[in-house]
Amino acid sequence: MLDQLAVPSRPIDVPAGMTLRVTATAEATIVTVRGDVDLAALGRLRGRLGEELDLAPRALVLDLTGVGFCGSGGITELLVAASEAHVSGVPFAIAADRRPVLRPIRVLGLDHVLPIHGSVAAALDWLAVLPRLLPGRPHRTD
Repeated sequence: MLDQLAVPSRPIDVPAGMTLRVTATAEATIVTVRGDVDLAALGRLRGRLGEELDLAPRALVLDLTGVGFCGSGGITELLVAASEAHVSGVPFAIAADRRPVLRPIRVLGLDHVLPIHGSVAAALDWLAVLPRLLPGRPHRTD
């Protein structure tokens, strides 16, 4: 019978499953994610992306090339980030080249909705061309 839970006598140090790094340049802000995008990491990811969008960067790239696991909540966050970037007027792209991220996106047919690129360089190249591809949007040259 399980009527008692074993409680450790001292705190357990659980290693972080995800790390975030932000690199801001004049052209774009890159949020680099390493590790696992799981339920425990969603709040941190959502908060960081929200903070970066609030700063209104010239463009935002979410670098997922170092992600080893991306759960359904992570896929939802990608959709939310793309939507919030669109509403904020911030050009947005995702760099992803690994199966744990790409497979669920493709299975769900979201590769037609999300701006996925194989590398950060490819995402930045696409973002540089994007203003010329969208009719009616002014092209910033400053």
